[in-house]
Amino acid sequence: MLVGDIPRRNGRRFPTKTALRHGGSSLTWAALDERANRLASHLLDRGLKQGDRVAVSARNCLEWPEIVFGLAKAGLIVVPLNIRQSADEVEHVLADSGARAAIVHHDQVERHGQALSGLDFALEIGGDDAGEDYDTALAKGRAVDPTPSTLTDSDVQFILYTSGTTGRSKGVVNEHRGMLAQVLDTTISTEARHSDVMLATTPFFTAGGMVRTLSWLYLGQTMIIHPRFDAQSVIDEIERSRVTFTTFIPTMLHRTLRILEEGPARDMSSLRRISYGSAPVPVGLAEKAMNLLGCDLQQRYGLTEAGGQVTILGPDEHRAMVAGRESLLTSCGRETPHAEIRILDDDGHELPAGEVGEIVIRCESAARGYWNNPEQTAKTFRADGLWSGDLGRLDEDGYLHIEGRRTDMIISGGFNVYPAELERVLGGHPQVDQAAVVGVPDEEWGETPVAVIVPKGAIDAAAVETQLRELCRDELAGYKQPRRFVFRDDLPLGPAGKVLKRELKAQLS
Repeated sequence: MLVGDIPRRNGRRFPTKTALRHGGSSLTWAALDERANRLASHLLDRGLKQGDRVAVSARNCLEWPEIVFGLAKAGLIVVPLNIRQSADEVEHVLADSGARAAIVHHDQVERHGQALSGLDFALEIGGDDAGEDYDTALAKGRAVDPTPSTLTDSDVQFILYTSGTTGRSKGVVNEHRGMLAQVLDTTISTEARHSDVMLATTPFFTAGGMVRTLSWLYLGQTMIIHPRFDAQSVIDEIERSRVTFTTFIPTMLHRTLRILEEGPARDMSSLRRISYGSAPVPVGLAEKAMNLLGCDLQQRYGLTEAGGQVTILGPDEHRAMVAGRESLLTSCGRETPHAEIRILDDDGHELPAGEVGEIVIRCESAARGYWNNPEQTAKTFRADGLWSGDLGRLDEDGYLHIEGRRTDMIISGGFNVYPAELERVLGGHPQVDQAAVVGVPDEEWGETPVAVIVPKGAIDAAAVETQLRELCRDELAGYKQPRRFVFRDDLPLGPAGKVLKRELKAQLS
């Protein structure tokens, strides 16, 4: 099976069922498959060949899924562009990937249009300032499936460039078979249903967005697309469209619950599950979510190099956590059915339960490697598994606990300090909304931890700092104590909702 088979098969089975909806526009499964075929045939008619790379610069829109499927059918490789990236960052991705063409949303022309102008050609969604109008191009395409007979499941489906939190972004090479393995694993783990109505608010151009495009449509579900997250719009959509499944980061969940608490009663009864990642949800927030939304929660851990998620903390564990099973508070779950996780030391020896080391993953969805980067590929994609660069530990029950990125680890006075441990303690304070800990240079200790706090509403900063210091003294060893507290209105976040520690560290150093 290939990625392009998803719309073809669902178009045969459920031709009149709504596949996508965005605002007042919608597409049936038959229409989605036809439009994907037209896009694919038009791009091939324009001279692109199997294996060519096509950059996509677009916010969430109705066209995103059909672009993914259309390029897959043509044997072309999607190169998603982060819409927040600067022209310089985009130029790096284009040069490194060797992209020949682009599809750009009209909203992105001003930001990325100049960088894309050096390609062979571009299609523009909603205009023709940067290239041929997208709908005009589709009208020229042929409504036949142009999938090359030479295309196999080992061919590349997309190259996703990492966010660059540790330097210049690297292109992660994902194959058709790897992504379909991830789709099956995700479908099983999340107990997906054909009848699901999925609400997409997080960006399509991320690893999670690329997985979601496939896994949320694999069974012939209906996907509703929002251009961005807005808590009030999410609540309205759930009630109006009987949404059953969506994905959040904890900050999104907090904002949504705040509106439900303070506003009139809303009917959220259709919602059966929310998936979240990037950080654990505090037990109080989890309990509030289950009560106010009346749905199950699941947490996941994964990475672009693994093709998506590799652990899941399911609804039963969330109920156990709320009931008092404290060991789950810092966990992101156990292995999904298709993944194996080990904790290894620097020499590749497996560590016993409870000890911190690097998270090493074996899974069918793992990427092929990094594009044009054999040295980094050899370092990360090894014979014994994918070396994630994340530090963690497995407990006696097989639950994974993340301790942070290896590059985020703070070495203070010769001792290892794991930011995630401090963030867990700080996040337990009732007036802390978010906490991030980074190491900054220190003449005496080499590095020292600095805690950046986003409070819940207006606070007495001095009083809260005193309370946080007391909390840390009660729960953490002396060498782990934050030497400084900084209060801010927000934290720098990447498109997937992860705190940009490198940026934060640069601001504080």
